[in-house]
Amino acid sequence: MGALAQSWIASLDRNTRLRLRRTALASLDYLLTGIILLGFAWIGTIPFRVPVILLTVGIIINSVFLTAIASGFSRRWRDPAMTATQVMAACATNVAGLLLAPQLAHLFIVLLFMPLSYASLHFSTRMYLATWYYLSITLGLAIAAVGDLVDVAPLKSLPEQLLFWLVAVVALGRFLSISAAVSRLRTDLKSKNEELQSASDKLTVLASRDELTGLWNRREFMRLLQDEARRAARSQTSFCVAIIDIDHFKEVNDKYGHLVGDAVLHEFGQMLEFSRRATDSLGRYGGEEFTLLLQGARLSTATVALERTRNLIAQHDWSEIAPGLDLTISAGIGAWHPGDTLTAVINRADAALYEAKRAGRNCVRTVAR
Repeated sequence: MGALAQSWIASLDRNTRLRLRRTALASLDYLLTGIILLGFAWIGTIPFRVPVILLTVGIIINSVFLTAIASGFSRRWRDPAMTATQVMAACATNVAGLLLAPQLAHLFIVLLFMPLSYASLHFSTRMYLATWYYLSITLGLAIAAVGDLVDVAPLKSLPEQLLFWLVAVVALGRFLSISAAVSRLRTDLKSKNEELQSASDKLTVLASRDELTGLWNRREFMRLLQDEARRAARSQTSFCVAIIDIDHFKEVNDKYGHLVGDAVLHEFGQMLEFSRRATDSLGRYGGEEFTLLLQGARLSTATVALERTRNLIAQHDWSEIAPGLDLTISAGIGAWHPGDTLTAVINRADAALYEAKRAGRNCVRTVAR
């Protein structure tokens, strides 16, 4: 039977198992309270009918909750764990205990905090206020009904002191266990948030970076270009945009294959990244074309920088990627001036690149306006 029960529990979904476990712990609270009350009845503080009634009520209530959760019936409600209903039922049971045994009023008031500790896992602010209002009224009416019978003196004997101490210990233990559960949930939430942030950062990188070269992709480069145009417009300065093209790159793919072509693009991108200024922005424009934003640069400065890059590429040993491989680049540079559009600047750089190719490639050309 035990194996069958374990198999049945294992077949339930994780949330249902969690709800059953919490309700089972609440049942354990009822049982412990009943045992303690039997102790008070044994030493003559209260009649035996009190623990019998409260235990019976507890068994019935928790049987209903366990059945509703295990059968899936409770899923039709907003809170399938029925937290509010369980808390209210447990509080009502303790108030009933106060009415049945007013001489132990202090004990039942302490026990009220045990079901309330569960509320910290699920209750909203509105539910907290509703519970507080409900308990304030109910407890007030109960105390008014049995006020003349309340006697906090049954702690004179050692057995009564020990039993009350046991009540306090159990209540504190349950309250602290729930607090620990809340702490674990907070820790898990922090961990999940960190994982979510990490995933979000990765998605941001994937959305803005070229997968092969790791450089800015075209969309992100255009965004950076727009930002630079706004900054330059405010400060009335200029900047340059260069379009860099690997000469005869199609022949590399045809002769060595696309894997070698990808290796060339990756290596080429790293070389451009290494040679650029820290204030400049580099992106892959598409295929074998790359774009370089030279912040605050004039055409003369940009030309010197691109000539240095052109020489670097031409002198680089590409044989580690493919024997006999040599590469050169052509570059076109366009200057931006206040009042220009980004389209105009890019068109200038593109026209300059066309001039470089028409001039025989492996050179840098510029277009001012």
